[in-house]
Amino acid sequence: MPTTVDPHGPRMSWRMPRVLMYHNFGHPPASGDPEHLFVPVDVFRAHLELLRDGGWQALSLDQFMAVLDGAPAPRKSYLVTIDDGHESVLSTAAPILAEYGVPSVLFVPPGVLGGPVTWNPAYASEKLSSKAEIATLAGTGMEVGVHGYDHIRMLDLDAPTLHRNVVAARDEVTEMMGYTPRSFAYPYGSHDADARATLAATGYAVSFAVARERGRFAVDRIYVKGTDSLGMFRFKLSMAYRFASRVGGRTPWLRHKVRALVQLVKGGQRRDSPDQAGHRGG
Repeated sequence: MPTTVDPHGPRMSWRMPRVLMYHNFGHPPASGDPEHLFVPVDVFRAHLELLRDGGWQALSLDQFMAVLDGAPAPRKSYLVTIDDGHESVLSTAAPILAEYGVPSVLFVPPGVLGGPVTWNPAYASEKLSSKAEIATLAGTGMEVGVHGYDHIRMLDLDAPTLHRNVVAARDEVTEMMGYTPRSFAYPYGSHDADARATLAATGYAVSFAVARERGRFAVDRIYVKGTDSLGMFRFKLSMAYRFASRVGGRTPWLRHKVRALVQLVKGGQRRDSPDQAGHRGG
């Protein structure tokens, strides 16, 4: 049974490393990409080069958790995370990250690996990597964590469903990878106190949300979209974006103001930086 204690702990420092959230890589399918999940290969390389040239330090999950535990954070640092386990992660992202020497964490829902995307009809033609394919990542710079069991929202779940998505999912990933996963990412970024408490009680070290930051068991991430210009990506690394994202995530009525700010930045880049057009996804 989930505990009624909410172990979110203190809020994350504003100076915490940035956590980037990717999904898919390469060109979008002919059926379209309404959520802008596909980041073109040249754009992904441009992101890594911008980070390298800007003095940003790539962290492993161990290094990120050391910061959570109180170690000094590098002034500019980041963690790459990838959700779902699409085929393009192994074929495209993993070799590029290895080429640049950037560690990462891949979050997978083991109950649906090897099959099509079942949670969004717009991506039904997309196939997830199989368990055997994901297992080849063992011993590489891409650590594997849990993304629920079958990608359902972690909200208002009864005890058996929580157990399947937290404990049974971890057990399947453990069998698949040969090590026990330490990290969890909430599908859709959705979480509640019971979900956070269950993850803490069952031995996970950290879990990730999107904008709804709630401490160690709901660390906020930056949603990187395929349609982001390089200038927008740079803005998403800024303290201004972190402030706007966190405030908007905690306060529903402010979310539209955050979206308006992002649109303002996009508009300014289109007017003032036409040279960035080549870095736009789509």
